Amino acid sequence: MNEKIQFKKQRDIGEIITDTFKFIRSEWKPLGKMILKIAGPALLIMVIGASMYTQTALGGLDGFNPSSGGFEVFTGTVIISLLVMLLAGVAYFGLLYGTVLNYIKSYINNNGEAKEEEVADGVRANFWSLIGLGFMIVLITGVGIMLCFIPGIYAGVAFGTAYAIHVFQKRDAMDTISESFTFIKNEWWITFGTYIVIYVIYSVVNLIFQLPLVIYTLLNTFAVMDEVSANPLDMFDWVYTLLNAISLIAQYLLQAILVIATAFVYFNLNEKKNFTGTIETIDSIGTEA
Repeated sequence: MNEKIQFKKQRDIGEIITDTFKFIRSEWKPLGKMILKIAGPALLIMVIGASMYTQTALGGLDGFNPSSGGFEVFTGTVIISLLVMLLAGVAYFGLLYGTVLNYIKSYINNNGEAKEEEVADGVRANFWSLIGLGFMIVLITGVGIMLCFIPGIYAGVAFGTAYAIHVFQKRDAMDTISESFTFIKNEWWITFGTYIVIYVIYSVVNLIFQLPLVIYTLLNTFAVMDEVSANPLDMFDWVYTLLNAISLIAQYLLQAILVIATAFVYFNLNEKKNFTGTIETIDSIGTEA
């Protein structure tokens, strides 16, 4: 039996990283199964849309006669593939965050054993509110970056725990936005540093899954350069498309690492400010006594 991980406690950066991967090692099978079951269809549609867009865009580079109607077909296909990719992507990230955070919530409530029904019910309850919250975060952060870069970065770090606040504290979107800034007060720099380390680790892990595509692309590039009459578009054959799809699936599934890490950041900050875990521990001792 795997050792239960205590979420409600203070941690430094090293402990957050260590416990993130400890949780993944312990729960990757049931958690991965739920992610694929709940968010997998949206991920598949997003990857198909991305592949369709790539092939259409590259095919358009090969030239066509606008007077023949090819331009309208090309434009229509590009727009459709972009819409499919965008809508499926929005749905996927809502489902991914909902699945991972509700899994952790069920894991905590059931003494280290997440229940699938609870996770599914939580995702259904949080899905649209997570989508709305995501749009608000992107809008506020984007405006902050455009007006002045630093406020955008500050808001982006503050919003790192917004999804966790929304799910664990059951706050509405506007209240979550407000609480995110209160939550990060006096803890911005350490949280910023934690996110930097987490993202670097995620990027390194992600790079491992991108290597087959990178190697194949380089080999094809050298092959095309050696042939004077070769068509550069020959590099993007069905093998490239397949490897690209696999790398995209891996990249977006690995986003779960970032979601889990932000949950640990949330509980670390919550414990520093509210001592929730400490109070619960004291209460449980009193009950046992």
